[in-house]
Amino acid sequence: MTEETRTTNRTPRFEPARASDPAVAAMEERQRILLSRLEEGRRAEAALHAERLRLLAEFASTADELAALLHLDRLAEARDMQRRSMTAEVAVALNVSERFVQIETCDAETIAALPATLNALATGDISRQHVHKLVVHLNSLPTETWEAYEGAVLPAAMHLTPARFDNLARRMRERLHPDSLTTRARQAREERSAWITEERDGMAHLHLLATAENVLAIDARLHHHARALAAEPNETRTLPQLRADAAVDLLLGLPATAGGVAVELMVTVPAATLAGAGEEPGELSGYGPVDPDTARRLAAAAPAFTRILTRPDTGDIVSVGRGSYRLPAALRRRLRVEDERCRFPGCNRRALTADADHTTAWEDGGGTDAENLAHLCRRHHRLKHATDGDVAQDPDRTLTWISPLGQVAQTRPPGRDMTDATERARAILRRAHNADPAHAPDRENPPPPTDENRPPHTRTPEPDDGPAMTARGREVLARIRTPRPLPEHAPF
Repeated sequence: MTEETRTTNRTPRFEPARASDPAVAAMEERQRILLSRLEEGRRAEAALHAERLRLLAEFASTADELAALLHLDRLAEARDMQRRSMTAEVAVALNVSERFVQIETCDAETIAALPATLNALATGDISRQHVHKLVVHLNSLPTETWEAYEGAVLPAAMHLTPARFDNLARRMRERLHPDSLTTRARQAREERSAWITEERDGMAHLHLLATAENVLAIDARLHHHARALAAEPNETRTLPQLRADAAVDLLLGLPATAGGVAVELMVTVPAATLAGAGEEPGELSGYGPVDPDTARRLAAAAPAFTRILTRPDTGDIVSVGRGSYRLPAALRRRLRVEDERCRFPGCNRRALTADADHTTAWEDGGGTDAENLAHLCRRHHRLKHATDGDVAQDPDRTLTWISPLGQVAQTRPPGRDMTDATERARAILRRAHNADPAHAPDRENPPPPTDENRPPHTRTPEPDDGPAMTARGREVLARIRTPRPLPEHAPF
């Protein structure tokens, strides 16, 4: 690709307004104040939900106590009836359905046994969505694993969006479940099914519950078909429309008209598992843990699946420096496995459909290597180049983003969060199995982070701390001021 081609294809960067313009400065200051108010509102909403869960748990407890007082001879039946009565009372008081009350009461009673999670919600460090996703996974685990599970995933909830947290929480649930993943996968496969739900205006949804590797392969095939169709002359359909039409054509046996499509998925397999000497789960890129038998089968299923061993392969290309703008295939595969999703804060789009972006642009001296590349979906790729923010990448591939208004956020490859969570779980389990409850603190495996001891990626870096930033990034950070109360009249 020539320099001229790269410059032409790149989304044009807007010229920022002069920082000295009083109208621009006033508008940006008002936006910062509004952001601060929104943050205060978010924390207040979380605190109110924590109180609501506490009250629901107490209400449920009083229902059980009342059943015991009134009907000792038929306790189980009385308890069920008191619970139904309580659910109806709360539903009427809150003007919601009884099913909704049942779900929230389940969350409340589970969280009552997890004071750290309830406290994190009360202080606004996590949201009600985080709590619900944690409870859903936790309730499928035996209670003796709850402490380890909470300690493993709760710190991550404080810096991940609910959707990203759900990915990590699901994976940690697979690791801590006492039944082998092989057994659970075999049982789950018995539940595979396909069904439809009717929608309005002559439409319907098609649902498919099947093995993760098959569903991901179908998704990849639809994506590549849609991309190929979109490149045809005079094509006006959107990508979602093309995916839907390709699925219909393929299922009904009609030609999709996009030619042959090669589907490539990636499975990471521990070397010992591949050799049959271990039973550690594999990782299916874009999904998560798969049982050892499935991992070995997928690793042998070339060319549909790309096998990636966790033992370093010296034949892989991991950096080409300034020698080439284009990514070699091996490096592209490695980054897709590590990133899994778009690396913009909060985005959950898969790396399969994203662009591999140079954090420091090639034109500005950035190299084509793992430490200067990250997947961004098309929307956020354009946003990065078209707005007046900044981003820098650490050697460990942590991205530090600075928004045009000075907000700072950091994102890491999901595998790093999973590794940290796994180590926290192991440390808690080791302490739980120690015969002496007064044993000395485990220096090698410290307890989960607290407000005073949080990992670096959950705090706001100072201007001179962390990766090197552009002059614009330092300028933005320097302009961040403590928000003032909203004026009675807008200053513009």
